Amino acid sequence: MQIRSLGRRRSPLIYYGMFALLAIILFVLGTRLGAILFEKVRQPLPAENRAAAAPGGAAKVEPPVLVQDFTLTSQTGQPLSLSELRGQPVLLFFGYTHCPEECPLTLAEFTQVKSQLGDLGDRVHFLFISVDGERDTPSVMADFLQRFDDSFVGMTGDPDSLRQLGTQFGLMFEAVVPGNDGSPRPATDQDENYFVSHISPSFLIDQGGYLSRVFFYGTKPNVIASNLRQLLNVG
Repeated sequence: MQIRSLGRRRSPLIYYGMFALLAIILFVLGTRLGAILFEKVRQPLPAENRAAAAPGGAAKVEPPVLVQDFTLTSQTGQPLSLSELRGQPVLLFFGYTHCPEECPLTLAEFTQVKSQLGDLGDRVHFLFISVDGERDTPSVMADFLQRFDDSFVGMTGDPDSLRQLGTQFGLMFEAVVPGNDGSPRPATDQDENYFVSHISPSFLIDQGGYLSRVFFYGTKPNVIASNLRQLLNVG
């Protein structure tokens, strides 16, 4: 499905009304999807693999689960594989550049995490994977990430590739617009204004490529930084 970019001018009242409505809808969806994902982390795994609840919105995967390698296009326009980032922890978040709230807020919190880590921040890869490959070209991703930290890594790809790699994370996403009754419906080629509903947790992959922890939306930066220090064996 080809989704068109923003084009037609609309009444400011309609536009901001739609914006507010979708923000509320996506907040509710994100909360529900986070709960679903928590079950996905816990239930499909063997009895010895459980996401053990930790303080402050984090869940520790015990034992860690190996993340299958995948390759997408980086913000430089070149192919990039997850395995190329191995050797350092990877803090991964799925989102998109037109996201009204969760994505920019999460990336802003990533900058706080890096700041709190001090010199250790250079030993962590902060990875943002777009679920809106139609609009999020490499150059768009590069410009977006520059607003936060020029060391952040971006990846973008087509929906089929994302869904395939995303199964191991419980990834769910869909382009939506408000229906006649106000509830979200799937976007079509004729819809010029759309949002992408998506899961909102962040995933911590350790130095060996294993999913180690899940941080649900709203986890404080100091909690994430503390978990990273533990992973880096520095307290």
